[in-house]
Amino acid sequence: MTARRVAAILALCTAAGLGWSSIAAAQSPAGVPVGCRLLIEPGASRWTIESYDPFSGAPAYGQFQMTWINQGDKACIGDPTVTTRGEAYGLRSQTLPSSDLLRYGLVNESTGADLTPYTSSWNGQFNGPPLRVEPGQRVVQTFGLSVDVEDLGGDGLYQQTVAVGLRRRNSVIHEAERDVTLAINVRPSAVMGLTGTFQRQNGVASINLGELTPGRTNDPVNLWVRGTRGYRVVVQSRNQGRLVQSSGDWAVPYAMSLGGVPIDLINPAPFQSTPGPGLRNDTYPLVVTVGQTAGQRAGRYSDLLTLTLAPM
Repeated sequence: MTARRVAAILALCTAAGLGWSSIAAAQSPAGVPVGCRLLIEPGASRWTIESYDPFSGAPAYGQFQMTWINQGDKACIGDPTVTTRGEAYGLRSQTLPSSDLLRYGLVNESTGADLTPYTSSWNGQFNGPPLRVEPGQRVVQTFGLSVDVEDLGGDGLYQQTVAVGLRRRNSVIHEAERDVTLAINVRPSAVMGLTGTFQRQNGVASINLGELTPGRTNDPVNLWVRGTRGYRVVVQSRNQGRLVQSSGDWAVPYAMSLGGVPIDLINPAPFQSTPGPGLRNDTYPLVVTVGQTAGQRAGRYSDLLTLTLAPM
């Protein structure tokens, strides 16, 4: 290759480089105003109320941060909005699609504005002063998410993705929008208790069998169970199915059943509900039947039962 040809190629490359620089400068010339350039940062793409226990009595509530950042050279002024992008309002179960949608509320705690998207698009009137973000400014606001768990279908994840934006007042134009997924994660849980004829002493339920005679049963007592899915109950007898006198030398055998199902008090095996997901609300008659009492000494006999409940 001659020196002249090399010089020509170098000159061509240099000219091409100058051409690219000229195009880039034309796209963003110095000194040209860009106006409001808003960036919305939700902190996380998912706002999730984690590990919620529906039987704890605690509200299903969480707080999350939203940051509005103006990268332009003109103030961004408008009202925060939340829409469902045409979807039905409500958190949908990811494991039980046929269950009811969970209602929720979304409030801008920094201003008190209710931003709950009760309809697929927001068409109401704004109240209060608009949000103003000056050039180079970052405005952080707190949003509160509360979920109504009255229609809960079971445990698992419930969610809905919404669009959070800043809309110019008296306009349909949004300065910016950002998708955020609102969610609640309901953990598998269950609770139980007794109803009927019994007394409670020091936090322990006491069932009085009266005078011990063969075949005698207790007055009506029911075990109730509430759960977010199937569950098992393990019943353990301190004396392995025997009512023992305080001295420990005399004992009367007895049998127990839950909902008509015999419970083995010598070799405990779990009493199980039907398996699978879905809310449970069950009641089982708890029946104690006294065995043979012949030859036993008169006195007070007792046993301690421990019932352990766990979701499956």
